[in-house]
Amino acid sequence: MNINKKIIIFLLTSLFFFSQVLAEDKEELIEEELPAVNPFLGGTGSSSLSGDGLGLDGSTSSENSISLKNLKLSGIIIGTSKKFAIFSLPDGRTVKYKEDTIISNDLMILDIFLDGIYIKMNETEYSLDLNNNLVKADG
Repeated sequence: MNINKKIIIFLLTSLFFFSQVLAEDKEELIEEELPAVNPFLGGTGSSSLSGDGLGLDGSTSSENSISLKNLKLSGIIIGTSKKFAIFSLPDGRTVKYKEDTIISNDLMILDIFLDGIYIKMNETEYSLDLNNNLVKADG
């Protein structure tokens, strides 16, 4: 009986170690479509306000200048005492700004809420939501 146990243990261990694992080979890769809309262009409101190639102050914008046209609101962080707006730049970098922060000469973040932010641009207040739709604020 002792030899039978040893044979059974030997057979079981050999089956566990030498068994072939059959894995499914996936030949077909699913390709995702890219979005047709450039997220850095913003909504219809922001494109009509800033114009093509113009910064917020009316001058020609360069790649290094900060304007609303090359910033995309990608997130909002609200803590107990501080609120931050997270913006994405076209080159993939992200920047964060607090409330009442002056971004450029004519661009200032006034208030940050759960669904968007209020900004002051050229002495006019606007609302910017997470879809980058820029709407003139009432009152």
